[in-house]
Amino acid sequence: MKTTRIPFWASVRRDIASGFALVRKGGARLLGIVFAMQLVVLLVAFPILRWLFREALRASGMTALDLGGLTSTAGLPLTVGLIILLCTLAFWLMALQFTIVVVILSRLTGPGTLSVREVLGEVGRVSRKLIRPSSFPLLCYLFLLLPLTGFGFTSAFIQGIAIPPFITGELFKSIPSAATLVIFLLVLGILNTRFALTVPLFVLTDATGGQSSRLSWKLLHGLQELVLVVSVAAVLLGASLATGALALVTLIPTAISDALSPEASPAVAAYSLGAAQVVALLLTGLVTTLVSAVLVVFLRRRAYLLPAEHLRQELLAAAVPDAGSSPAKKTSNGAPLFITTAALALALVLGTGAIVSMEKIADHPKTLVLAHRGFSDGGVENTISGLEAASRAGADLVEMDVMQSKDQQFVVMHDANLKRLTGKDLAVKDLTLKELTAMTVRDLEDNEDRIPTLAEYITRAQELNMQLLLEIKFSGAEPEDHVQQLVNELEDLGALQQNIYHSLDKPSVHRLKTLRPDLTVGYTMAFAAVDVPDTIADFIVVEEWTATPDIQEAAANAGLGFMVWTVNKASKQTGFLRGGVDGIITDHPDTALKSRSTMENETGMVNILQDAITRFVVVF
Repeated sequence: MKTTRIPFWASVRRDIASGFALVRKGGARLLGIVFAMQLVVLLVAFPILRWLFREALRASGMTALDLGGLTSTAGLPLTVGLIILLCTLAFWLMALQFTIVVVILSRLTGPGTLSVREVLGEVGRVSRKLIRPSSFPLLCYLFLLLPLTGFGFTSAFIQGIAIPPFITGELFKSIPSAATLVIFLLVLGILNTRFALTVPLFVLTDATGGQSSRLSWKLLHGLQELVLVVSVAAVLLGASLATGALALVTLIPTAISDALSPEASPAVAAYSLGAAQVVALLLTGLVTTLVSAVLVVFLRRRAYLLPAEHLRQELLAAAVPDAGSSPAKKTSNGAPLFITTAALALALVLGTGAIVSMEKIADHPKTLVLAHRGFSDGGVENTISGLEAASRAGADLVEMDVMQSKDQQFVVMHDANLKRLTGKDLAVKDLTLKELTAMTVRDLEDNEDRIPTLAEYITRAQELNMQLLLEIKFSGAEPEDHVQQLVNELEDLGALQQNIYHSLDKPSVHRLKTLRPDLTVGYTMAFAAVDVPDTIADFIVVEEWTATPDIQEAAANAGLGFMVWTVNKASKQTGFLRGGVDGIITDHPDTALKSRSTMENETGMVNILQDAITRFVVVF
């Protein structure tokens, strides 16, 4: 089949215009279906999945997902099996969500009106394909590749899937690991764009999951891939601009209330936030539908390239609408009425629920700012210069790491291997204290210092009147009584009770708290879910990625303090300050302290609402 070669930008404009025409043809009925699916996911599917997850954990005697406290019990295989089953169910529900959108869009390219029977028939066909083992590559695409790059379809099921900030933060602290991460992300991006047609191909053809991926790879190469990337990027750019406009419009009523009736501002801000969340939900549905439409249009125009054994003519043979296509004829006012009623009801519920929260976060934050391993802007991490820089910045506490050397002496160091900071591939456990403290450490900011002993670090902190949060780390040289040895050395230094402690190692937390119940000890969690763990600790330190308001509330209900690590983005710092967490551990204490100072001196609710929008209003 001969085709006319179309210039690049003309192809982009054509695909975007046709995608918009397709959505316009679906009209309010299409958007109503998408909105209804979003509500079902958020109000029905998520609560059920959370409940099932709790029950899966209880099968092995756990009340929360605590990676540091996992033990082999009789119920553990059942728990693992149930969690795998839950992931499979979530995959099936998400795939069905995409399937319904793609099938409807595909039907809209044909003549006539949508037939519920035909749509349900196609959804049933795809559902049967999804339960076959051959759909496994699609699962990998939806739950691994798609959320890590964010190109293509989106769903509430995958919004939380990402590389945790503490991992990327550590990798960016050395040039080799940073370069490796950048290359890895670039490869992911390329793979995602090449596999972008996997879902439409799986839905609209007889291809299996693996075959759909291979066909997408074949169709998207060179200029064709770039056309699709630019087309989807244009839709996402438009969504970003709309999100910015939404934020500005949301602030106007509260700004007026601040000026005319400040006592009413918390309620005005709460209902404005509720309205913004609903509009964002609608906007997310619209963006998802537009991206899907662009993908369907792109596939239809190139359907002639598909192998005959996979092509389903009744789905792929219809003409693609152009920008001048007319919208679907109005059959009833049911869809607009449903969208309006559901949106208003949801906005009222969310707004009413946010009133107490708005009044609470209007209080000045009492959150402590802890400098993570000192302050790297003025010194290498875990060195005296970094400690002094944190003190100059005004940090409330300094978080630092301690581990043991070959001769079982305590040294201030985070990495068990010294290559990142010294350039030498040496292990702490293989070197004596004298050898370690003779070594020079350097960072990417051109700071330079030497490795300090614990005694040197403690002594300087006492001189600066700086309280410390000591983390018990492991070099591999620690004896069974390493916690007792740490207690003894700190007592000799007169520094045991004036500082606080934490560790990722649950047994070390338990031993320290058992030895000295009077100490304030925290349990650090790289991942938290469902509830807080069963712990003897006084507080938990949760990684930013899973430090949710639900976990914070659960900690408060359990009588535990709640700190978050490692919070480096200013917007995230502001969110946790507003949320009233007990402490923020950050590489950038200066920005957190500045934000806290600004909050202490502010009046009105506009800034508070703006921060709440940044934290709770999510679009695609």
